[in-house]
Amino acid sequence: MKKTIIGSVLTLAGTWITSCILVAAVLFVPNMSTWDGTRVWYAIFGGGPYEADLKQSMALGLPFAIGVLMFAAGILILAIEYFRPETRRESVPVPARPFNGEDGNGAPKLSAVSGEPYRTSDGDDIPTMKEIRP
Repeated sequence: MKKTIIGSVLTLAGTWITSCILVAAVLFVPNMSTWDGTRVWYAIFGGGPYEADLKQSMALGLPFAIGVLMFAAGILILAIEYFRPETRRESVPVPARPFNGEDGNGAPKLSAVSGEPYRTSDGDDIPTMKEIRP
């Protein structure tokens, strides 16, 4: 359960960081006057490391990459937890309990007063308050 929460938090945080940077880049694109290649990616990553006019990009490449890595790590953790064989829920057999008319050894329960088994008109045994104990 812990790993599922960690994977969910990483996935949501990575998605939030990446999407916020993408929205900021799209809003920044109309203010750009020069770019190389795609305007949105240039707004996020910028040009080369020795670019003269850095003011034309937001230079958010590192946080964007961290957000993508957080998203991928979260999805990977969730996938591993989902496909893990020992955490898969399978039908577990319920331990057999004696029904109302038998004790634990298969013998019929007897009435405290007459010593005879409790029976209904159909022949089924019924429990009494003396038989039901925690």
